[in-house]
Amino acid sequence: MLLTMKTQIHAARGICYLTAASIDRSRLEASEEARRVAYERASLLTPVAKAYGTDIGCEVASLGVQVHGGMGFVEETGAAQHMRDARIAPIYEGTNGIQAIDLVMRKLPASGGSAVRLVVDEMSETERRLSASGHSDLVAIGARLKKAIGSFRRATEFLLQSLESNAPQNALAGATPYLTLFGHTLGLALLSQTALAAHRANEDGPATQAHQGRIGLARFFADQIAPQAVSLEQATLTAHSAQTRAELALAS
Repeated sequence: MLLTMKTQIHAARGICYLTAASIDRSRLEASEEARRVAYERASLLTPVAKAYGTDIGCEVASLGVQVHGGMGFVEETGAAQHMRDARIAPIYEGTNGIQAIDLVMRKLPASGGSAVRLVVDEMSETERRLSASGHSDLVAIGARLKKAIGSFRRATEFLLQSLESNAPQNALAGATPYLTLFGHTLGLALLSQTALAAHRANEDGPATQAHQGRIGLARFFADQIAPQAVSLEQATLTAHSAQTRAELALAS
């Protein structure tokens, strides 16, 4: 549970850092074209950073209560207060369902989907570096990242095609699982970049436990969190058909 908490925090934090850096670049890059590309990336990532990060905050706070057992449910440990405080975050800057709709209906199709495709290309480059590293853990992480990227790419193209073919209901229905898929995939790519940097630092010497720990966090996320990408892809692709009898199901 502690590893799940820590690795998801680092993944969500990485997405927030990347979003903040993109905002800075949208203002400070030398050329107008570079500022435009950075602005589109910041716009794309903002709902992911907000919704994925706050969902993770709730999950981590809940696990914190669970770690303490019965004592986590009462006030002495303070764990229950963290859970109450975290619960408002998916609501008060716009509920996360609305963030997901904003992502797939507005941010994803901007400029023909060029911003999201650039993110996919960069994640794929990270996967290639992992696979070429020769380090057993990094190679294993790369294999997981490749599968997650495949799921994310297919889900992305499905949503873009749905919007292009005037079938927005397909995109709307799958918006929430898609946002989580985005977060898991990008989170693993960012943790992988940290792991690659840690590996380089260890090779340059001296090797440290901190660097080994960073590789271990990425490996844990790759093995325990990233495999959800496959099911999230399917949830995105089938959401509309699964909801066709929603009124009857809810009324029964």
